Amino acid sequence: MITERCPIMVTAGSSAASKRSYTAEDFGLTPERLDAAVVKFRKVLGEEGVLTGDAAREFGDPFSPDEWVELIPPVVLQPTNTEQVQDIVRIANEYEVPLWTTSQGRNLGYGGSAPRLPGSVVVNLRRMNKVVEVNDELGYVVVEPGVSYNQLYEELRARRSRLWADVPDIGWGSVVGNAMDHGIGYSVYGDHAGAVCGMEVVLADGEIMRTGMGAMENNRTWHLSPRGYGPTADGIFMQSNYGIVTRMGYHCFPEPEIYMPCFAMLDSDDLVEPFLEALRPLMLNRTIMNIPSMFNALGALSFSGGHDRNEIYDGEGPVPQEAAEAYARDRLGVGAWSMRFALYGAESVVDEQFKIVKQTLEAVEGVRIVGQKHPGNDLPVEEFDQNMKVQACVPDMSMLKATDFIGAERGGHMTFSSLVPLTGRDGARIRDLVKQRVEGIGLDYTSTFLIHQRHAIHVAVIIFNLEDESAPQAYETCRQLIAELGELGYAEYRAHVDYMDLVASLFGYNNHIQLDFNERIKDALDPKGILSPGKQGIWPRRLRELGADDR
Repeated sequence: MITERCPIMVTAGSSAASKRSYTAEDFGLTPERLDAAVVKFRKVLGEEGVLTGDAAREFGDPFSPDEWVELIPPVVLQPTNTEQVQDIVRIANEYEVPLWTTSQGRNLGYGGSAPRLPGSVVVNLRRMNKVVEVNDELGYVVVEPGVSYNQLYEELRARRSRLWADVPDIGWGSVVGNAMDHGIGYSVYGDHAGAVCGMEVVLADGEIMRTGMGAMENNRTWHLSPRGYGPTADGIFMQSNYGIVTRMGYHCFPEPEIYMPCFAMLDSDDLVEPFLEALRPLMLNRTIMNIPSMFNALGALSFSGGHDRNEIYDGEGPVPQEAAEAYARDRLGVGAWSMRFALYGAESVVDEQFKIVKQTLEAVEGVRIVGQKHPGNDLPVEEFDQNMKVQACVPDMSMLKATDFIGAERGGHMTFSSLVPLTGRDGARIRDLVKQRVEGIGLDYTSTFLIHQRHAIHVAVIIFNLEDESAPQAYETCRQLIAELGELGYAEYRAHVDYMDLVASLFGYNNHIQLDFNERIKDALDPKGILSPGKQGIWPRRLRELGADDR
């Protein structure tokens, strides 16, 4: 029996769920029904497509504290095509098996592949890894959910394509999965959800739907125009549990004549507020067109890898700000805060943009701007660091070493990402509040702002030792911060699985009408509630009481 190798009953260990213990059996799944379903899953996928026991361990949350029972799924299913996904969904409906869908399942700072409902069967789409189409003429690709940024980059190079496909900080993630979770990259097309154009989706009853213009047979603009006729459905499949996306169009950036990675260095922490005020007009008028990333000294040191925290500070508590800034200035040549950004296009245009940016931002005393031009068709990628690579749509893996910074044998991290208006006062306010809370439990404030036209995302990467009390403290602090910042009008733009109910509960306008609306759609499209129960706080009717503690 499957349940002898990996029990269905798993106790939710986070503070977000510690008030209650529940399992997939609350959903109605019994060990006998799961075993019967697995027999059918194996007929569809073969032995290699059904993982259990130790083979399924990778698909939990790698950074949950040791004293918690890990959210390891009893079964992981790995289909290779859309037809197999349809069969999985139909079998799950027959046996009422809750499924939790992941693409690559490597979004580690948000819970990895761990399901919101313990005991759910994970559907992992890594083996659906075809690059279906590359269209240089019109600037898009079509990919399956198992295609990683690393794979897409190599495919474009192999085809000698002149397209640049935007990437996040770490290249092993899924192009589809990142876009579905509103992920961010760093070129002109850094809004990954905004780059989506036309999807193929398996609905909860096993039917296939094509969104946008794809609803017309043989339509020639399916992956060109993001809107179809009537209501546009693409958005409801992002950060939701209404269907399983099996194919997606993705707009890409044509290779520019000039690529110019740049840095702004701020001499002191006090400059964050006036700097953001000076930066905002450049974002609004699109002088800077990509998504800049502005990080503090500890962020620069941990994200770049190869630095030992104990060399900076070997005392108790968080690294003093002055020590971190001095070390980062000496070793990396960066400021108390530094912002990477890039300019793209014809050389004459880039030259003028750089002149405007430098003049505008260096008007803030203590800010220095540097940059270097490169021909877009001949990038010296082997000389680039991670900052230069990702803004040129070249995937990189070095940030996986960020947790090595603290010198722990088993380091982990929690990613806490809040939306704020792009104003100096809001940036300084959230910096100070999060810094105070994180340092209050003895951990380091490692932070970056992802800069958009009118807002920024303040990302606190809280690094902890999985073998001491800092891990549960980090989780509890994040939970408290979500509630505290929510009261101030700052919301998370995505959430770790442990906090999905809590974040959803903060959207309370008109007696939580938005969540009520989401649940009505869930009940209509997925009446048995089999697809990703609890994702983004959206529970099927039979399990809604499980989210009631945080509503």
